[in-house]
Amino acid sequence: MDWLAALLGAARVGEESLCLFISLPDAEVILMGDAEVLDAVGRVLAVLREAGRTEGTVRGQQVVLERFAAFLAERGLSTASEGVCIDFVADQTGVRLRSLRESVKDRHVKAVRRPVVLLADVLVGRPVEVNRSVIPVKDGCPTRFRPLRDDYVACCRGRGNAEATVVAKDRAASRLLGYLDEVGAGDLAALGVRDISGFFVRQRGLGRKTVAGMRSCLADFLAFLASTGETPEGLAGRLPPHRHVRHESEPHLWAAGEIRRVLAVIDRQSATGKRDYAMILMTARLGLRISDLRGLELGDLDWRSKTITIVQHKTGRPLSLPLLDDVGWAIIDYLAGGRPETACAKVFVKHRHPFDAFGCGSSVASRLSRHAVRAGITFAPGEVCGMHSLRGALAVAMIGNGTPMPVVSAVLGHASSDTTQAYYLRFDVERLRCCALDVEDVIEQAGAGERNV
Repeated sequence: MDWLAALLGAARVGEESLCLFISLPDAEVILMGDAEVLDAVGRVLAVLREAGRTEGTVRGQQVVLERFAAFLAERGLSTASEGVCIDFVADQTGVRLRSLRESVKDRHVKAVRRPVVLLADVLVGRPVEVNRSVIPVKDGCPTRFRPLRDDYVACCRGRGNAEATVVAKDRAASRLLGYLDEVGAGDLAALGVRDISGFFVRQRGLGRKTVAGMRSCLADFLAFLASTGETPEGLAGRLPPHRHVRHESEPHLWAAGEIRRVLAVIDRQSATGKRDYAMILMTARLGLRISDLRGLELGDLDWRSKTITIVQHKTGRPLSLPLLDDVGWAIIDYLAGGRPETACAKVFVKHRHPFDAFGCGSSVASRLSRHAVRAGITFAPGEVCGMHSLRGALAVAMIGNGTPMPVVSAVLGHASSDTTQAYYLRFDVERLRCCALDVEDVIEQAGAGERNV
């Protein structure tokens, strides 16, 4: 540490807060006085407040930052290298990271690491970006193939593909190109069926539905490559066959009592409880798809006529539903006493900064299963129990109550009653029992036919 003291002394000649930057081969290190460290802490906290973080969040990060400053002072350090940050995280949590930005699941580690990373950014002169992920986003596509992949993604958007579809196609194309690069088959002009088959062999651990979706995406990608002259013609039509059973997993058929139990255990005094209650009740009573529930906007609610009017995300067709009293009051309770102040036009938003719309369907679907566990509801192995299962329960209940099929189709937003019958009619077990033949009658009729012959 003699060399460090000497450098600090040289850096502070006549100036207590003078900063000295030293560039090392494998790390960036900032040397500075205690006053500058505290100033950097203040800058981080100011940015957090400007970004709209709650005072509780700011105070929590302030505690960590002040402990970090004390950690440096106690050890006679004025550095903010990655190694020092890792030492501090280990000191506070007992977990030693291999890299400051590696993926971790421990919430305590995340809570300590986040403010430390923000401070480290300030100390090296980077702007504080509070919404940037600590973990760098990895692009699975090899660098040399990225321009081609980007052209394909732009083509998909130009064709009007939904953003979720574009993301799925991007992921599938990147995965294929990564595999080809790994096995040394990067010459796309020589790409053959064997190369594609080898890729699908690698995907054996994935579910059938996932592989089926990937196969569809790759057929489109290979057609694009052929149209641009990158690969031989005809590969898109020669993909390995894949058998996918559409109804391989069945939804849980919720009974009315089970839904009431789930709604009863939700804490409606909390903001998230008000939101979850309204979302689950709305899905159970109106059968909205998750995509439409996420996309529901304040302007879609007509309080005077008590209607909800949307354009369905899946089909692009308009749908108008009645705004039932219990659903309406649940939404009002959330808007008045639970929804955070935000510029987002969506009715249901995330309750973490920046309080915007839900990013994916799974984040919405998981809300129901969490409350179901608290309600003591169990599910059979393989049963689907997400929010979409409530849509099926509503359809089965309406069919069981004798609701005409065209009405059921209209509520669910289906373009044809054939779609409703093909999927939901098989769940109406009681009515299907009425269609069952008596085995003895069948045997007797068969025997009579043989005697007549």
